[in-house]
Amino acid sequence: MRRSLFRRPEVVLLLALNVLVLVGIGVVLWGRMHPVELEVIEPPEARAVDWEQRYASDAGDGVDCAGCNVLMVSLDIFRPDHMPCFGYGKPTAPHICDMVEHGVTFDNFIVHAYQTPVSQMSLFTGRYPSSSGFVSFASKLSADVPYFPESMKAGGYNTVALGSSFEVMTDMSNADSGRRSFTRQGLNPGLSFGRGFDRFVFTGNRNLPTDGITWLQQHGHEKFFLWMILGTLHWPYGAQGDPAQRTMFDPPNYQGVLAKESSLGFELLSHIYKGRLYEPEDPTRSVPLEASDAAYINSRYDFGLWTVDAFIGELMAAIPPEVMQNTLIVLHGVHGEDLGEHGYFGHYDVYDTEVRSTLIVLNPKHRASGVRVKEQVQGVDLTPTLLDVLGLPALPNTDGHSFREVWSTGKGDPENTSYFQRIPLWEDIFRHKGGMPQLFVSKVADLLDARVVGDTGLRTLRWKLLHRTARAVEAEVSWWTYVSNLPVRRSEWELYDLLADPTEQHNVVADRADVAEGLKQRLLAWEQALPEAKRETVLPLPVPSGAPEASGAPEASGAPEASGAPEAAP
Repeated sequence: MRRSLFRRPEVVLLLALNVLVLVGIGVVLWGRMHPVELEVIEPPEARAVDWEQRYASDAGDGVDCAGCNVLMVSLDIFRPDHMPCFGYGKPTAPHICDMVEHGVTFDNFIVHAYQTPVSQMSLFTGRYPSSSGFVSFASKLSADVPYFPESMKAGGYNTVALGSSFEVMTDMSNADSGRRSFTRQGLNPGLSFGRGFDRFVFTGNRNLPTDGITWLQQHGHEKFFLWMILGTLHWPYGAQGDPAQRTMFDPPNYQGVLAKESSLGFELLSHIYKGRLYEPEDPTRSVPLEASDAAYINSRYDFGLWTVDAFIGELMAAIPPEVMQNTLIVLHGVHGEDLGEHGYFGHYDVYDTEVRSTLIVLNPKHRASGVRVKEQVQGVDLTPTLLDVLGLPALPNTDGHSFREVWSTGKGDPENTSYFQRIPLWEDIFRHKGGMPQLFVSKVADLLDARVVGDTGLRTLRWKLLHRTARAVEAEVSWWTYVSNLPVRRSEWELYDLLADPTEQHNVVADRADVAEGLKQRLLAWEQALPEAKRETVLPLPVPSGAPEASGAPEASGAPEASGAPEAAP
């Protein structure tokens, strides 16, 4: 007798699948008619740090920390004034502010350039950009220029770099920038920054280098220098982090022209200038932006800061007490970011939004909490100071000087002057980004290939003087002119009263000639003492056989989030 059709196993299985499909459709229809509110699960907060446990048993009033480990956290496009402990009205950085409350903070840490590799190299060499020779993305640090990580290696430290800022961690000539490769051979900052490191690991574009937590837990018993450079804040603003939290700082009910943009990245932000969003390739077409639009962009930057801050909280909490009691913790900004104060969103100039940062130090041998140093210190002072405090030999021929006494007393020199260079011009790197308009590239290539040009400036606690030595070239190559058809015209000199005008909106050089004249002479003397900035194209170097792991070429991280192509340069 033939078996019933419904008793055949393959038919039974098919019927069962059909039933499941019908049930699934019913569930979907029921859900649409009767929506169920899902519980929003807040991300777990980082374990609170018991800061009292951070002190060594012999901690006292001095800052000497001979033999201490060093954990350095470098934040790209860091705006300290967007933190509540600097007067900001949003809870963007509770963990970093916790570090401020329990450490020594230098409120006016002035860096020397507005592009990531140029600025960070000044910090690691103790030299101004022209003095170190590292003046562009195509620079290679000369072998005869001493370098901080090499000093740490010579001092017996296990030296490790973990970073998500591809501007210093990679060979950019091989980087895929959102399917738009950088086209100039020799854009290889990683070749110079990798010097002196036992391991030099690019953790993934703009991600959170969570490998650092695991590394500290596994290697914290060793004598180490761990450098973590985070590109996470970088545009596209707020792209990293929990999507469910991304709107937490948004303006209420925001429905502006940017609301439907999928990314606040280079393609969008590079076409916003002086309150208008310009159509790519057609500067005659634009739409005005409202105050709410600028607030929306700022809110996404703030979310990025909140995301980075949460990671830093996890990092601090993960350090075992016995490791923290022998570890000097340093957190600083590499450079800042203009968030609309001067008509653009990004880092294009040397206003305080881009060169005024902060430095936070927690020294296990120095029993000090909540100390705020108002007097400014320079980025080139950082390396001399750290080597001094660690009891290691000083780097020769630095422009910077140790501020250990300021660190110890909490009092600096109110007359201290900081210097910086706007070098190279912003257009120098973006003309090498694949997919850029050929009309723009062809117009600027010859002018910018001829030599490295830029402006200079100095800053005191009250006054800021800028010397626009590149104003003629900038007028010819300006990206903003290409985007908007608006000419960029600058006076040779700009003077700002930072007490009355902290965002540098009003040039008072004509009104305060008495102040300007003395500052001009000081800045001109500094300029004349600088070596000429020369362009050096870096070509890939052959790796010698048997070379150590950190030959200058970055390693790839094994972290799951270590994927993603670079979206844009500095």
